[in-house]
Amino acid sequence: MDSPPFQSGFVSILGLPNAGKSTLLNALLGTKLSIVSAKPQTTRHKILGLLNGPYYQIAFLDTPGLIAKPKNPLQKSLRRQSESSAREDADLSLIVVEPRAPTAGALEELAFLRRPEIPAVLVVNKIDLPDSDQAREAALQSYRTALNPDAVLRASALTGSGIPELIKEVVSRLPQSPPLYDPDQISDRWERFFAAEFIREQVFALYREEVPHATAVVIEEFKEKAGAKDAIRAVLYVEKEGQKGIIIGAKGAALRELQKKSRVAVERFLGRPVNLEIWVKVRKDWRKDPRSLNEFGY
Repeated sequence: MDSPPFQSGFVSILGLPNAGKSTLLNALLGTKLSIVSAKPQTTRHKILGLLNGPYYQIAFLDTPGLIAKPKNPLQKSLRRQSESSAREDADLSLIVVEPRAPTAGALEELAFLRRPEIPAVLVVNKIDLPDSDQAREAALQSYRTALNPDAVLRASALTGSGIPELIKEVVSRLPQSPPLYDPDQISDRWERFFAAEFIREQVFALYREEVPHATAVVIEEFKEKAGAKDAIRAVLYVEKEGQKGIIIGAKGAALRELQKKSRVAVERFLGRPVNLEIWVKVRKDWRKDPRSLNEFGY
């Protein structure tokens, strides 16, 4: 019996902040690649995640949520990333929404992401939320009317419900093509990128108010040592001296907790032990400084 033709392609994951795009990517891949947080605007970079099957390869692109009214150059950069992801030559778009009635402004922003020339699947995420069926259907009808998707699927990235069906739907819409990347790859990013991301995730988990959004993480050293722990030195930049004090905490207690939790997260991702040092520095108003944004990869 002949094998089915191989299929592969790029699939952009689009939506507004806090729709659950990064959690959805992790659920689709079956491993944690994108950092997640209950706070909006956690995702700052486009992240490629590869899902390899017997006769397919899906190159998922997780993107920052589309910020309606950017307040600073960093947010403007994130919006440009979202816009470019919608415009890129993807083979399919997954437009991720919540099962709640959208505002007119939200529908307008989502319609901006919908490119008529690119097939789109509307993914109604968070179906585990305790909303009434009537409210869900009303919300779904609003999305259908505004976006005219090629298909609609319901899923819960948190529980995994609907994920197998979503993968099947995506594969059915991929073009026939050889693999785009080495099947052993899970992403096109280096390990040091993910080390920085997992540190930033812990900042979002441990600190409140504006502090997480005012931080950037730069890996200054990443050395693999045969027969010994990897050596990682990271610098966590904040915008104000007061934020530096909050990150460090009384007698350094908060920083020690951040280092501990970050080390565990990085080791879990890498699958090997590391020595992790985190230094805190002030870069005044870096979110408004084009030179700093470029240096930090935004």
